[in-house]
Amino acid sequence: MAAEGRSAFLARSEGRIALAATFVATLLLCGLALVRHWTFHSTASDLAVFDQVLWNTIHGRFMESTLSLARCEPHSFFGDHFSPALLLILPLYVLVPHPETLIVVQTIALALGVWPIYLLARRFLPTSEQRLVWVAAYLLSAPLSFIALFDFHEITLAVAPLGFALYFLATRRTAGMIVCLLAALLAKEEVAVIGVGFGVALAFQRRWWPSAIVIVGSILAFVVTLKVIIPAFAAGAPYQYLGRYASLGRDEGEIARTLLLDPLRALAVLGKGEVGSKVVFILSLFGPGLGLALRSKWALVTSVPTLGYLMLSDYGGFHTLHNQYGAPLIPLALGASILGVAGLSERWRRRVTRGVVVSTLFFAFAFGGLPFSLNFGDAFLRGEPDRAPSGRPILAREPRYEPFLAAARAIPPDAAVSSRDFLTTQIPQRRFNYNLLGLDVCDAEYVILDYAVPSVNRDVAKHLAEVEAVKALGFDEIASGEGLSLLRRR
Repeated sequence: MAAEGRSAFLARSEGRIALAATFVATLLLCGLALVRHWTFHSTASDLAVFDQVLWNTIHGRFMESTLSLARCEPHSFFGDHFSPALLLILPLYVLVPHPETLIVVQTIALALGVWPIYLLARRFLPTSEQRLVWVAAYLLSAPLSFIALFDFHEITLAVAPLGFALYFLATRRTAGMIVCLLAALLAKEEVAVIGVGFGVALAFQRRWWPSAIVIVGSILAFVVTLKVIIPAFAAGAPYQYLGRYASLGRDEGEIARTLLLDPLRALAVLGKGEVGSKVVFILSLFGPGLGLALRSKWALVTSVPTLGYLMLSDYGGFHTLHNQYGAPLIPLALGASILGVAGLSERWRRRVTRGVVVSTLFFAFAFGGLPFSLNFGDAFLRGEPDRAPSGRPILAREPRYEPFLAAARAIPPDAAVSSRDFLTTQIPQRRFNYNLLGLDVCDAEYVILDYAVPSVNRDVAKHLAEVEAVKALGFDEIASGEGLSLLRRR
């Protein structure tokens, strides 16, 4: 009787429970991300980048940046990545022009990704218990928590649209799927590659004409963006990230030929690099669903292109759950898992549901970035060396910053500043804001040094040597603190 009463309660309250869980998770992740920023853990790449391009845009300099390509001269962010979805944030940013706005927007964008997951579960699973488990699996996803706590990234704006595209694919509503894919494509150029997977999935459903349209359209969008649009904004320079696939070829054509004609070479690339990181990355996405995405057949195909361009890259950051690049896979992996479970008998669905609960909690605890997770410190600090000195809570700002902030924030708003992380995001909203890499200060009038940056690693002697090196470039130190220095050009 108790079980029947519980089931009746869940059936009556299912939607409200899903909404409440999402609201609580959103508040938690948003609060942690804001605290991370306020305690000086946010970085130039990428929170300061996006704050600068939006601030420049509302001041008449469309998508201008001095941070995105690490070049001293102002340039278009669209010469780095083509992300017109950023323009949708402008109305809110005009009202609240601060980095915090981007953090809140990202958290909400990620939270919205639970909506299509819930719709899939509601459509294909018979009971509230079985449906709500997948809401929890999404909200507790290990990659999701890491991404939510990591600055701001435009690819997160594609998560919910891709989830809805999978929902419309599963319910055989092609027009809705295409609209959602187009919306996701506005987030970043590589989403066009993901569209190919949806086209192939349509072929598995024997919808040949829609399949051909989506595949050809996705390939065209990808080629035009990389070969025409981005170079047009980059003063003719080619797309700079193909170098991350040097093991496959020198350009798009050679990479495509390798994939089509030399699969053994591609397989060899899969075995290169940090294989353990790749395994954990895949397990964190498909493990909560107990690998049942494999039973979904065509739904799993939607994940293949994303897995391909992440796993085949020479850049290790692509295949770790600690970075943002796997964001599109979260709704696709969980959505395919739901469809895999839906094909089981009722007896097995009940058993699997219990397994999904255990698996979700295990992966959230063992690999996630939530406060109860083993890796919460890494998610919050982003692997920064010795950023949490013994005895100091990681959620607290280091006291050494307090007396230094007044001098840093007194820098004139129109002055050009070159700063080390983790100060770049604390003096935002200026046209000439540079992230100091090495000792190239560009044309900065002010330079800010912080020995907590990984390249210095709290080495006091190295920090003092950097101060002297900047002085030799024609600067005077006008403020200092523990491992901190503010210098002004003479």
